[in-house]
Amino acid sequence: MNGRERVLKALELEEPDRVPLTEVDVEVPLMEDVLGKTFPAATSLQTQVLADRRLEEKRTEFKVKFCRKVGFDLLILDLSAPEGWVPKTLPGDLMVDLWGRVLRLDRKAKAWVPYSTVFKVPEDVEAFQTPDPEANGWTLSMELGVRMVDGEVAVAGFIRDPFALAWEMLTPMKFVLWMYRERRFLEGLLEKLTKFNVKVVKRLGEVGVDFVVSGGDYCEERGPMAPVWFFRDMVFPRLAKQVEAAHSRGLSFVKHTDGNIMPMLDDLARLVDGLHSLDPSAGVDIGQVKAKYGDRLVLMGNVAVDSLARKSMVEVVEETRRCVEKASPGGGHILSSSNSWAGGAKLANCLAMVEAGKKYGVYPKTSSAIEKR
Repeated sequence: MNGRERVLKALELEEPDRVPLTEVDVEVPLMEDVLGKTFPAATSLQTQVLADRRLEEKRTEFKVKFCRKVGFDLLILDLSAPEGWVPKTLPGDLMVDLWGRVLRLDRKAKAWVPYSTVFKVPEDVEAFQTPDPEANGWTLSMELGVRMVDGEVAVAGFIRDPFALAWEMLTPMKFVLWMYRERRFLEGLLEKLTKFNVKVVKRLGEVGVDFVVSGGDYCEERGPMAPVWFFRDMVFPRLAKQVEAAHSRGLSFVKHTDGNIMPMLDDLARLVDGLHSLDPSAGVDIGQVKAKYGDRLVLMGNVAVDSLARKSMVEVVEETRRCVEKASPGGGHILSSSNSWAGGAKLANCLAMVEAGKKYGVYPKTSSAIEKR
C-alpha cells in the first residue's frame, strides 16, 4: 500500500498494511534540518500569511519533500491567502492578519503566532468584514499539494475552528468577559465565522483533499476553556454545520483539540468522524477512548510532545509502542504526536517515533509485531 491508501483505510475504520503516520504541523527548523535546505518563507497554521504565489508554491513543495523524506503517509496543508490580499505590517515584527489578529514573527521558529488584536469594543468586531470565502486563492496550497504528491500520500485540508478563531481575535480576556456580558454579539461572531468555514469546506471537496482537519483548541490541561454549557449552546451546533458541509462533499471531518477533552468527549463523538490529539499530558488515555469509541471515531495521536522534547530515544520508542498497542488494533488509528513537532522537540526523538511506528504498527496483527520487539 502507499500512504494515501493507508490513510483512506484508516478513515474507513479498517486495517491497512500498517498504521499511517503524520504530523499536523512541523516546526520549520526541524524541516530544514531534515532536508538540509532553507525554508522559503515564515509559516503558520494559525492564519493565512502568504500573498506571494511564487513563495507559496515553494513553501508547499518544501513540505511535500519533507513529507516524503520522513516517510509520512499524510500531508496536512492550511488555507492560502486570497488573491489581492496585502498584509498590514507593523513595527517590531508584527502583522495584522485577515481576521484582525495582530501576529508576531517568531524568528527562531520562522512562524507567525497570535500576539494581540485590533478589536477594542464589540462595535469594532461588528463592523469587521469577514473575508470572502468565494475569493480566488484560498485553496491554492492544497491544490498544489494534491498535484505534487500525485496520489502517493493523502492530503488533508486544515481549517481554523470558529471558537478558536474568535478566542484569538478577541483575546482570551475579552472572549470570556463578552461571553457573559455580550452573548448576542459573541454568538453573531461565531455565526459569521461558521458561515465562512461552511463555504470553504465545500470548496475543499472540489480540490481533491481526502478529508478535513479543524484546528484550534477547545480545552487546556484542566478541562474546557469555557463552560461545557457554552460549547453545547454556542459551539457544537455550529461544529455540526461544518461537519455536514464536509459530508456533503464526501469528506470526513477530524477535530483537533489539545487538553482534557473528557468532559465533552461524548458530545464530540456524536458530531465528528475523528479526533486529534488525545492529549496524554492532560490525562487523556487513547486506549480508553479506543475502547469506547473505536467503532465510530478515527483516532490521531498521541505520543506526548513533552516526551519528544525531554525524554530519551529509548523512552520515545517505548511510548510509541504502547500507543500503537492501545490504539491501532482493528484500524482507525493514524499515529502522530499529541500536537506537532514543535516547542523544542528533538529531531532524533521525532524520527525515532516514525521508525517505531513503522516497526510496531504492522497489520493485520499489530500485537504480533509488538511481541517481536
